[in-house]
Amino acid sequence: MSICKEDIGDQVLDAARRCLVRNNGRKVTVAEIAREAGVSRPTVYRRWPDMSEIIRSLLTREVLGVVAAVNDVTPLRTADFDATVDVVVRVVAALRDDELVSALWREQREFMMPYVFDRLGTSQQGVLAILSDAIANGQTRGQVRDGDPDKMAAMVLLITQSSIQSRALVESILGDEWSRELHHALASYLRPPDDLPTAT
Repeated sequence: MSICKEDIGDQVLDAARRCLVRNNGRKVTVAEIAREAGVSRPTVYRRWPDMSEIIRSLLTREVLGVVAAVNDVTPLRTADFDATVDVVVRVVAALRDDELVSALWREQREFMMPYVFDRLGTSQQGVLAILSDAIANGQTRGQVRDGDPDKMAAMVLLITQSSIQSRALVESILGDEWSRELHHALASYLRPPDDLPTAT
């Protein structure tokens, strides 16, 4: 029975994920992945030119899969304000706990750093689109302050991304309270001024 191209692609990415997680995020070769997937190296190279492109595709699938899984439980399009912020915080928590994402941040920082300093990756662009749509819907319902949804989504991405990338930097200070503080930061940034609690 023949296997369609999409199935082979997923088969290779599944194998790449297993290899990377098993190796604690350290570098693996195309030959190892092909062997794990039960396909030839030329089959892999017909879809990806090198190992970096395999990891990029895998990371995109992983991140957007986490976002979709959380969004399926509480759809951002229909969530109220607090639920929307909760969804964003839950996505951050899931990515902080994701074994592949964590392993790559530990062992392949040179691969990950361009997505911090230089350019947006495909998964980041996908997350931005989801955030922008959720913010625009919140504005329509009067739950989110006025502003350009794309610019506001970019700021939310910066805030949440740092909670994943720089967690070790402040873990001894925030501990388990990081999610409550992140929720407060996001809610304060997005909430209309008239809805913000007044100081007493």
